[in-house]
Amino acid sequence: MGSFANSLHVKSTRGDEVAQSISAILKSEGWQPTQKLPDRRDLDSPLRALHVSAPAGGWVSVLDSDLPGAHSLTATLAKRLKTHAIFCFVNDSDSWSYLLVAPDGTLSEFDSAEGEDDGDDGDEHMVQASVAIEKVQALMQDGGIQQRIQQIQQQMTADAPPEIRAAEERMRSGRATAADMQQYQTYAMQHMPKYMNEMKSLLAGIMGMSAAPAKKSSAPHKLDRAQRAAQRERLAALRPILAAGVTDEQAEEVFKKRAVFAEEILAEFLPLIGLSADYAYASYVYSQEATGKPLAAGGDPFAHGLRFERSGRS
Repeated sequence: MGSFANSLHVKSTRGDEVAQSISAILKSEGWQPTQKLPDRRDLDSPLRALHVSAPAGGWVSVLDSDLPGAHSLTATLAKRLKTHAIFCFVNDSDSWSYLLVAPDGTLSEFDSAEGEDDGDDGDEHMVQASVAIEKVQALMQDGGIQQRIQQIQQQMTADAPPEIRAAEERMRSGRATAADMQQYQTYAMQHMPKYMNEMKSLLAGIMGMSAAPAKKSSAPHKLDRAQRAAQRERLAALRPILAAGVTDEQAEEVFKKRAVFAEEILAEFLPLIGLSADYAYASYVYSQEATGKPLAAGGDPFAHGLRFERSGRS
């Protein structure tokens, strides 16, 4: 099982405005504020939670427990705030993609999987993935895996330097400062990949599966005329949000790259638009696993913690 990192980013220096806009949008769609938290094991939860960051580098970042909802929220936020918004996604570590929305609502998309030859074993992989998901869901229901997951979380805390453990303790007790939250957030996002690899090994062992063979890095293929035209359009849409000093050529080089773990390429792309590479490994679920008590009072490493419940659902 690879990474499914995902995050939404809004070009803004006003975190409060972004959080308020998210609340207004979700309320208009039938969501109501709640104190309940979604269960990450429930793929059809009526509950939804979001982390909204303080502005950094001209961006406000959002981690949403509802992955499809975050994707659709991107365009709504961009048009409402008349600014750029981008949603980034890693698909099982095989590929990475983004949806970029301009202030006028114009969409631009990139997916590293497009144009790749997947061979003849796609159906077989789909069957294997379905079986694996069923096994994981069964294990999560009977609690057979949760104790080990908790041990991995505890190990992450034990491995942290003293100042990080102290910041986490203040977060859990509600005494944390904004600096504590930012320090812990940065540490967790930088070190989460190591512990996610342990999680992958754990799942593979429990399900009786051998580790998946490493994916081969493929050489970039030559673009045809239509692909070159699409690339020019993509770069034109991206140009307004490129960080100072970043050239079209630098962006093109990242688009051409392939790696065994797609999140590594996303980590190269994000700084080109002024975002932290840490978001290549982040998601709402991963942030839960890092803190153990997501969105707990005083323990949110982000500036805003939003929780909603779909109207008409208990």
